[in-house]
Amino acid sequence: MSVVVGFSGGVDSSAVVAWAKREGLDPVACVLVMREGAEPIPSRSARARARETAELFGVPYIERDVSRAFHERVVEPFARAYAQGRTPNPCTRCNHVLKVRGLIELADEIGAETVLTGHYAGIVRGEDGVARIARGADRSKDQSYFLARLTPAQVARVHFPLASTEKAEVRAIASRLGLPAAREPDSQGVCFASGGTYVDIVAALAPGALEPGDIVSDEGELLGRHHGIASVTVGQRKGLSLSGGPWFVTSIDAPAKRVTVHHGAAPRARALALSRVTLNVGAEALGAFDVRVATHYRTEALPAKVELGGKGRARVAFTERFPLAAPGQSAVLYAGDVVIGEGTIEEIDFAFAEGEGR
Repeated sequence: MSVVVGFSGGVDSSAVVAWAKREGLDPVACVLVMREGAEPIPSRSARARARETAELFGVPYIERDVSRAFHERVVEPFARAYAQGRTPNPCTRCNHVLKVRGLIELADEIGAETVLTGHYAGIVRGEDGVARIARGADRSKDQSYFLARLTPAQVARVHFPLASTEKAEVRAIASRLGLPAAREPDSQGVCFASGGTYVDIVAALAPGALEPGDIVSDEGELLGRHHGIASVTVGQRKGLSLSGGPWFVTSIDAPAKRVTVHHGAAPRARALALSRVTLNVGAEALGAFDVRVATHYRTEALPAKVELGGKGRARVAFTERFPLAAPGQSAVLYAGDVVIGEGTIEEIDFAFAEGEGR
């Protein structure tokens, strides 16, 4: 049976191809090429390594250019969000609207039913028959947060062979097979900002977001100037160049180019207002779950109460501990290890606790 493997030639996707062959499947290695700036993603050297690895495995290799969709669906919304004083999650969006979607479309073209990727996440199927994303065994690499927007229809088409595998074990497998990626470091940060920083992307697409403005206290006292709202994020402490600290960013007024800071203690989210909430459980059943909510990648999901509103809105109230959070980020709802929903943080009700922010 043919399966499409989301491929980069890296250690994880290479391990997935090895798994597919061991299971008697016929994997097709597919690289989605995204061009943003001078250097494509993956880079030319990475794609050369990917072709070499596919040849070592003896599997078909396909490159599909998705640059236009990548720019329109991922990069432009990313820049717009920063121009609005928000802190977006490009990887969460990219997996939903581009990567998994593109791989499923390719699978349909070649008559393959299933897409395999090297994500460290799991899939569980409930008693209702719905397939849902779940945390992977390697909690230090768990990527369920970035996959939380996948629809049940998308989840039903994908499989994550590394769900129960530790990263160290994956590297050991790659080393035994003599794969070129066995010693390659893990990728870090925003992929399309690899040649600089995310601020460079915002400067090119939304230059107004890098115009200077005022930094004021909770009481409205002028404390200093910032270099653009895209250079700060809610919860930030370092890099503000203010005396008498610590100071923490608590809000960003994009139209006024004004940043408000709080003195003394880190802002923690007591409650969140969410928009664009999607659930893969019935709204009437939500109260039956011991819901926990994560506001960042690879952070602990904390106990919370969720109240649904109309038009895809919800309020999350944390019941024990309060996390860091910023408008524009994803709030992912878990029942145990299983993702049951996701929404975008719009507003935050802060509590202030001792400790450092970001």
